[in-house]
Amino acid sequence: MANEAKQSKKRRQRPSGVPTLLVVLLLIIALAMGGLAGFFVARRTAPVNDELEKANERIIELENTLNLIGFPMDEDPEDWVFDDSAETSAQQELSGKATGGTSDDLSDLWDDESLLTGTLDENTEPVVVAEFDGGQLLSTEVIPEFNDQLTTQIFAGYSASEVADSVLQTVLTNKAAEKLVALKAQAQGLDQLTEEDLKQINAQAQQAYADQLEYYTAFVAQPGKSAEEVRADAEKYMREEENITLQAITDEIKADWPAQKYYKEIVKDVTVSEEEVQQYYQEQLAIQRENYSQYPEEFEFAHTDGALILYRPAGYRAVRDILIPFENDEDEVKATELMDEISQLDPQSDAARIQEIEAELNPLFAPLEATAKEISDKLQAGESFMSLADQYGKDEMMESEPVRSEGYYINENSYLFSTEFIQGAMILDKPGQVSSPLRSPSGLHLVEYLSDVTPGDVPLEEVRDTIESQALEIRQHAYYDEQTTAMLEEANVQYYPERLQ
Repeated sequence: MANEAKQSKKRRQRPSGVPTLLVVLLLIIALAMGGLAGFFVARRTAPVNDELEKANERIIELENTLNLIGFPMDEDPEDWVFDDSAETSAQQELSGKATGGTSDDLSDLWDDESLLTGTLDENTEPVVVAEFDGGQLLSTEVIPEFNDQLTTQIFAGYSASEVADSVLQTVLTNKAAEKLVALKAQAQGLDQLTEEDLKQINAQAQQAYADQLEYYTAFVAQPGKSAEEVRADAEKYMREEENITLQAITDEIKADWPAQKYYKEIVKDVTVSEEEVQQYYQEQLAIQRENYSQYPEEFEFAHTDGALILYRPAGYRAVRDILIPFENDEDEVKATELMDEISQLDPQSDAARIQEIEAELNPLFAPLEATAKEISDKLQAGESFMSLADQYGKDEMMESEPVRSEGYYINENSYLFSTEFIQGAMILDKPGQVSSPLRSPSGLHLVEYLSDVTPGDVPLEEVRDTIESQALEIRQHAYYDEQTTAMLEEANVQYYPERLQ
């Protein structure tokens, strides 16, 4: 959307029914997610100017989003007032009339004039918004999902008035399908959970809870607190502020389990041909060639995340890292500030100031250099790099695959790492060599040159199992969608979107 269009919406009244708390909460979530991503990158990239530029871009994006929601951005934020009193042009009496249409042809439900222009009030009396053979769909089942999806679209930069109708159409169809699937699963006895079902449900719930706990720990961790105290704080926050408990997660998975069993039953005989495997491979290869050639940082992220790699840009090498971190947060913060300042200075005209900063950095790194000397001596004595990484290293990424086995992929312009790390790793002449201690805002690094990364296409035979699995999954989803569409048609679904006005 053009800036002019965004500016024109500054004074547009926020649609009726958007709770103030929801807007504030979503803004906090957006900032938090941006902050986490920034934290990861900042730990590994050097020039602070790059991070400031990204932060400014994120701020502009959030400001534009607030414009869409209705914040007066040219006024003092302390004076912002939410006005829910006015009715939008779409407010009409509920007619209760059926507006026809089958599941695969809902075009007659929507005309050129937008039916909805924003999120809906969840505190309303339930009304029937869809009927089908064997059941019905209530507004209270639709509105929360609609609000969530529409808000996601708003934060992605879309205008609510432009996408609200299509979002509603999708939600109505999907919710009706969910209801019908539940009836089908019940009729086939798939809602009866076996001991094996419960075992799998509990395992999934435990993993999901552990993932959530790890996520929230980053928010509540404070200097001086033990790991047990931080965990207790995170669990308390999850329980009291987010209503996230192991039992709640278990109940959610259990409620969805019959639908998962129904899906597996429907697609169990679906197969994928060699032609489809070849086609899928070529399509994904072409996408990666284009993306990784234009944006090599995506290649680095994909490898670190363990994604399937089909194309490798030229100029990369694999390295492993032993990180010796600062002993306390204060030293890390001070080192980060000083190294950020150095990154902004000119080596020639600012040489005197750079020397002063390095003199301030020396006592911060001195304890770490003693540990690095100990590690280097053990390497000289024949101990393996990875055994010492396990003993001394604090790089969490080195503890998980594929980084543990394959190392990081870097080149001289890598995105994920500090300038000092990159320069020290790229100066190594041959695989097997280990760098001298490299300073970064995270601490000291000893880097092992593991191997060169073979550039170009990855042959299909090297990744066949994964490619076949992904191609089969896509074919299964397509077949299931076909069956769901047929099921909706047979159920004579009638939708009443006008009742949500």
